[in-house]
Amino acid sequence: MDGGGRPRWLSRPTAVDVALAASATAVDVFLFSAFSNRTPEGAGLWLFVALVAIGFAALLARRRYPVLAFGVVWVWAVLVTPTNDLEFQPTAMPCVALFAVALHAQLKASAGALLACAVLAVLTGLTEAASRPPEARLVATYATLLFYLLVYGCVWAGGRSARLSRQHAEDLEFRRRVEAHEAVLGERTRIARELHDIVAHSVTVMVLQAAGARRVLDSDPVRVGHALGHIEEAGEQAMGELRRMLTALRLSDDDESGDGVTGRPQPGLADVEHLVGTIAAAGVRVHTRVEGEPGRLAASVDLAAYRVVQEALTNVTKHVGPGAEVDVRLRWEPCELTVEVADDGRGRRPERALSTNHGLAGLVERLAIVGGRLAAEPAPTGGFRVTAVLPVAGPVASEPVREHR
Repeated sequence: MDGGGRPRWLSRPTAVDVALAASATAVDVFLFSAFSNRTPEGAGLWLFVALVAIGFAALLARRRYPVLAFGVVWVWAVLVTPTNDLEFQPTAMPCVALFAVALHAQLKASAGALLACAVLAVLTGLTEAASRPPEARLVATYATLLFYLLVYGCVWAGGRSARLSRQHAEDLEFRRRVEAHEAVLGERTRIARELHDIVAHSVTVMVLQAAGARRVLDSDPVRVGHALGHIEEAGEQAMGELRRMLTALRLSDDDESGDGVTGRPQPGLADVEHLVGTIAAAGVRVHTRVEGEPGRLAASVDLAAYRVVQEALTNVTKHVGPGAEVDVRLRWEPCELTVEVADDGRGRRPERALSTNHGLAGLVERLAIVGGRLAAEPAPTGGFRVTAVLPVAGPVASEPVREHR
């Protein structure tokens, strides 16, 4: 940006600006004047070069100062057209200046520029008629006037159309960013509520274990030791989930839906089989495969893995439709779990997709909070593939999802 807040490409002429100004100048000199047939000499030549240079210099500032540049070109063209011996009638240069005004200026300014060009067209028509025999002057006037009005009108319409298209593209980009931002904020709030339930469960376990240990404190020290071990493990898990919840809440809006306590257990990989059955009922064939030795996942990571599979399968039903085949693969490694969901893209596509495509943006946010990463790309089979990599807390424990076909 320059000092006035404009992009740098608007602050000074570029090679494209110079080339366009030079091209318009050459067109006017060689096509809309008698320069190539009757070259002036001496002072007349230098005067002609000076006049052309004024128009050329004005065009170099057309993007930074479109209205001012057009005004200079218009005044220059009005003064040059009737007062030269070379029949010089600038056309390309006013067109370039008019297009710049239509593209960069407001509607009132661009409409004023179009009316000014109409005046220029009338002046050019009268000048052309003056050089014709009396019997041909009327036809020459109307023909020249019609030609220039059409040229200026088309140039102005092209500039306005380009401006409206650019504004529409900017509006769409702004709306896309706002919707993506809202999707991320909504996902953060949802994550916070889910982590709240997880932490509440861990604290409940700690309270129950502590109460049980207190009852048998004198009679069964071994059982007390086991209870303290469970309390320590649940406390460590709760602290980890609290850190993730604070991360999720750091940039979120206030939760207006209450305290977020739902009382329902959060889903995990153990629930993928039920999810697959639900998707299969919609006509999508899902094949699951587990590779490697399953490890232990933190509750929030287990939930994130489930959400990856859920969102990917939901997108298949929305965008690919019944008849599609999907492969869900869980690849366990000592330190990480890779979840991959890929479809073949061969379903009976629904007439209307109901997704806003912001679910993946929420997944990226969710995985970032738990220390994972997400990639979404076209699959070699012609469909789409979603791959998530999640951290593994340690060797095993829970029952992994079973292979399903």
